[in-house]
Amino acid sequence: MTKKGFTYIEVMITLAVLAVLFVPMMRLFSYGVGSSAITGEMITAVSLARWEMERVKNLNIATAAMQALGEVWTPAKDDPPLEMDNTKWRIVRRVSGGDPLQVMVDVYMDGNMKKPVASLVTLLTDSVWVKERGT
Repeated sequence: MTKKGFTYIEVMITLAVLAVLFVPMMRLFSYGVGSSAITGEMITAVSLARWEMERVKNLNIATAAMQALGEVWTPAKDDPPLEMDNTKWRIVRRVSGGDPLQVMVDVYMDGNMKKPVASLVTLLTDSVWVKERGT
């Protein structure tokens, strides 16, 4: 008379093999979740920096007027920070140099103003149309 099924030892060996494989898989999963959160923050920060750069381009003012603006905070220091993706953000625009004018945009997570999450730099010059002589 033969009985079909698994013995206790076979079940224990199978569970031990699954446990050994399960630990690295869980570590990989937790790393993936953490990496995804960091990537999401980075994408949001770069999008905010690009948005601020577009605002600079759309101001359509001379470089002298841009330089007079100096350091600009978005939102203002006294106002509550921008909130996107359940994170609070502050944007700082700094202007330096002469011609061309260097515009730097730094995006910070509110509460951590030591190191920006994203930074963009561009150069601006005044665009002047010069009429050619004799035309």
